[in-house]
Amino acid sequence: MIILALEASTTSAKAMLFDTDSGLSTVRARRFEVAGPDAAVRDGDAIYTQTMALGRESAAGQDVDMIVLSSTWHGLTLRHDDLSAVTPVMEWPYTGAQDLCARLRADEAFTWWFYERTGCMVNAVYPVFKLLHLRERGQSLDGLLALDQPSLIFARMTGRTWTNPSLASGTGLLNAHTADWDEEVISRFDLSGVRLPELRAVTDTAPLRDDAAILLGVRAGIPVLTPGPDGGLSQVGDLATAPGDMTFSMGTSGALRFSTLHPSLSPTLSTWSYRSPAGALSGAATSGCGNCVDWARERLFGQAADYSEIEPLMSADRRESPVFLPFLFGERSPGWQDQRRGGLMDLRPEHTRADMYQSVLEGVVYSLFHCFKELTALNGPPRRIVLSGGVLSSPFWTQLTADVFGAEMETSARQHSSVVGAVRMGLRTAGLDDRHPALEESEPRIVRPREERRAQYDEGFARYLDHYARTEPTERTFVR
Repeated sequence: MIILALEASTTSAKAMLFDTDSGLSTVRARRFEVAGPDAAVRDGDAIYTQTMALGRESAAGQDVDMIVLSSTWHGLTLRHDDLSAVTPVMEWPYTGAQDLCARLRADEAFTWWFYERTGCMVNAVYPVFKLLHLRERGQSLDGLLALDQPSLIFARMTGRTWTNPSLASGTGLLNAHTADWDEEVISRFDLSGVRLPELRAVTDTAPLRDDAAILLGVRAGIPVLTPGPDGGLSQVGDLATAPGDMTFSMGTSGALRFSTLHPSLSPTLSTWSYRSPAGALSGAATSGCGNCVDWARERLFGQAADYSEIEPLMSADRRESPVFLPFLFGERSPGWQDQRRGGLMDLRPEHTRADMYQSVLEGVVYSLFHCFKELTALNGPPRRIVLSGGVLSSPFWTQLTADVFGAEMETSARQHSSVVGAVRMGLRTAGLDDRHPALEESEPRIVRPREERRAQYDEGFARYLDHYARTEPTERTFVR
């Protein structure tokens, strides 16, 4: 059996071809070409075309038996019945609804009501608030389809407007406890005229349409699995679905995801509760991670600078560095202040560009550690942590992360764990063992914290929290 996995991530198209008989696999990735200055607002049809083009290259000469899909949580595009675009895809970094959400968060009772029903905070990242923002701007919503990038790709490939509870759990429209569209939320926001995709199981498939088959160069009619969110599929790919397993991804954004038996809601509203294809997830995510590092590299060293050239400039012995608040793209967890802004604090004349760059790495880690403390206060300590993402390409940043967290971490050698997770879901759907030997890793590398650095990073985190508190937007924070 040959499985073709396609992913439309935040920045790139990815494709993996996996042969269950031989265990051979090939992975391709290509950065998206996005028109316009704002990558948070994208042409969903162009993303589809670029993803399919990469899939065609991967599938060339192969008799594909199944297609599995992965993409991002939290996107929104409005479509007509024929899937023609009314709006582009507003991805998770889009913050157009931030002022609207600030107004809504001023109502404490409403904020709690929404969080406890959906597992989502009142924040511009969620599609429900993007819908309200569009309506405030004069966009009629009645009769239009509300899709995200993965459900759009699935609809164009199969003609079916389907999603599943794992993908829908990131919309703010799914009930966290029943895993159905929440009619009370829909009614309260007067969104009954919006057409939502049909909820189907994570193992449901639909046949590939003729036009999509031509684009991919494969047979029409082969099954296409309902799409999964890349964050949830990473949990599956890294075999971190048992209660107490935590995946920790540091890519464009940062996310910590804790597998739990049941939806887990924070008394401080600092975490979210979604679903992976395998069960409940308690998590926290930040909008600023690798994107902040890219920003710092380009502005401090120039676009042509390579990370390998900057790495030797870092030193754990450097003290009294500036403090970086990684909110260039607003804040998600733990404070959910979409209006929060980032920047370098405590700058002095003697600070070099290497000092400033290192402070960006540190600030990103402190922000994620802030999330980690909220998650462990809610769920207890994880039994294992699997670290993945671009952080692993920097030995300094990887060790810094373990030192700040004070925890041992397994490093995932899978560069594309979400794509592997999609393949595993395809194996399950086909009735095969998802722990295929060719998908398993050798003994993972363990990164251990250096205890001699404990006091240093405790002091650094305290400085970070001090500046975090002093720069809080003038908006009420609720603690139950």
